[in-house]
Formats: sequence, C-alpha cells, structure tokens
Amino acid sequence: MRIAALIFTSLFALAACEREATPPPEPVEPVGVAASDELTGLSAAATGIDFWQHPNVAFNSLMIVASADGLKSYNIEDGGEVSSAPGMALQGVAVSYLGQGPQAAGVAVSFNAGESAFAFYGIDNVSRAFVPLATTLDIRRPVRGFCFGRGDDVDAPTLFVVQRAAIGVYNFKAAGDGLARAGDATIETPDDLVSCAIDNDGVLLAASDKGEIYRLTGEVSFNTPFAIANMDEPGGLSIIAATAPADSEPAAYGQIALLDKSIGAVHLFDRADGHVLGAVTIAATDEIAAVSTASVISATGANLGGLYRDGLIALGIEGEALSIRLIPINGVHNALSITPGVSINPRGQVVEEEDDGLLIDIKFQ
Repeated sequence: MRIAALIFTSLFALAACEREATPPPEPVEPVGVAASDELTGLSAAATGIDFWQHPNVAFNSLMIVASADGLKSYNIEDGGEVSSAPGMALQGVAVSYLGQGPQAAGVAVSFNAGESAFAFYGIDNVSRAFVPLATTLDIRRPVRGFCFGRGDDVDAPTLFVVQRAAIGVYNFKAAGDGLARAGDATIETPDDLVSCAIDNDGVLLAASDKGEIYRLTGEVSFNTPFAIANMDEPGGLSIIAATAPADSEPAAYGQIALLDKSIGAVHLFDRADGHVLGAVTIAATDEIAAVSTASVISATGANLGGLYRDGLIALGIEGEALSIRLIPINGVHNALSITPGVSINPRGQVVEEEDDGLLIDIKFQ
C-alpha cells in the first residue's frame, strides 16, 4: 500500500479541487475514564509521543517523547528514563521498524524545526539506546504534522509530511545500519489537513482542522470523509490496530483516535467503517487530576505489557501540570462498551507474548 499512495497522486489532486463542505455530526459527550499513570518532572512540554515495542519482554517497551529539550525514552514498566538525544528543539516523533519480527530494528524520526530537517535514530534491541543515523531529510516548507510507518508485509517504512495543500511522501529502504531514500512523491490535498496516521495495512489517514478524517486509498475522494468529529480544535491522529479474536470471523477490529485539544477529549471511530464509537476524557481520581486540555496524543494497540497488554492512549499536558498521562485501552473499551480485538504486533509478526498473567502495578510518580 505504500506504492498505492504514489499511484493515486493525481486522483487526490482532483478531489482536493472539488471537495464540498461536510456538515458536522451531532456533538458527542465525552465519558470520563481514569488515568492509570502519570509521567511528571518533564523539563519541557511534549511535542510528540510514540511507543517502541520490546522484541521479547512487553513491559520493557518504551514511551518516546520529543520536546524542546530533544528526544527521551522512558521504560513502560516504571517510567524510568532509558535514553536521550539532547540539544535539539524537536517537534513530534514517530516510530516504525525495518525488517520483520523480533529482529526488526526500531527507528524513531523527529522534526528539528531549527534545522528544518528530520532527524532519524535507531533504537537498539538490547540496550534500548538511541543510535543516531546518517539519514537526512531537509524540508523547505513549514511542517504541520507527519507520520511514519508501513504495512505488515513491507520491510521498510514511509514518512508522510503534512504541509500546506500537500502531503510529501518519502519512501525508505534498509541500507547498511540505517535508512536510504527510495523514492519521493507529493500528494496534492486541501489546505486544512493537520495530522496523519498510517494503519497496519499501510493505508494513510489524514485529519483536517474541521475534524474530518480521510482514508486515502485512491478509492475515495476528499468529498467523502471516512469519519468526522464535532470538535473545536482537532489535533493528533492515531490508530489503535487490532485483529479479530480467534473464535470470530476475520474482521478489522480497533479504533481511530482523534484528539480535541480544546477539552482534552479523545474521539474514537470504528477502524473498519469509520462510525462514531464515542469520546473519552481523563476524569479526576485521588492521585491524578482531571484533564481539561491536551496538546499531544499518541495511541497504540500494541502489547506493551501489564495494564497495557491491549495498548494505551497517552496525552501530553501543558501548563502548570506539565505531564504525560496514560489510559489503558481496555479502560477505554470498558467505558464505551467496545468489543476488543487481538493486539497486532507493530514489528510485523503477531506472536503470543506471555507475562504470566501478571498485571504490573506501574507507578511513574
């Protein structure tokens, strides 16, 4: 499906010119759910969050955070800092993999606004340390958002960069210990797209500043949103991928998540057909305060161990309560009465991961 993005460039360009306004749906009242953990003590507000799945031990996976102080990674089990790449003011971060299965090599990409260039880092499977890669990608125009990923059957990721009236498409391939460019293209788009995400089948999704979500396969135009949310300030877009349980008919499970930054609510849509599933926000508990606004979202359906065996949603909070707050996906499923699926391994191979049935009591504070 990476190549499909290139093939249908002209179709997208035509659709962008002909798009008509889509009336918003009825407002959705968010349901409050409890955050399970909170990462505090940040030196700067998160500008991007993503996750790296450990090849063998799920709860040794990482949460990777970009900020004005560079890139840092934190252990999912206890919130301890694992690795850092300081000295750069970074905007956003996204993680994908080279190769398949446990031996796949993780790669994190972030945008260095001062240099107007993307920086790439390998993530060592043993030490979990960042390894700077020689890969470079300079960008001439302002970047609104980006996403980095691949389909299950593809060995190397693609970077999609959302800019004014266009999405830049940058394919990569493995080269020595890093990445090499493998072909670029441009998709003409409407001038209101703000974020994007890549599904596990390689299909690109993009969200507008009006809450419209488009699934860009070449089979639909920008006249027909795949999903639409009624919200004041659309932000980041994420995909919570899953597959059908063993005793069910094959089907696409999982959700699409879109952040309403103005109230810190996460709107969720069915990954198969885009229908509205509801919205959630973080409610107050004795230990963690409620969320009224959020600047950054990242969500995953990957097995990150313990409470997060079905994935999680992370929200970046600015202001006096500078932090990142986490919600287990199973808590969201319970709150919205969503039938869960089976976690999809982002390393490209679905494997049974055992942690002896233990739920780890994760405390970031």
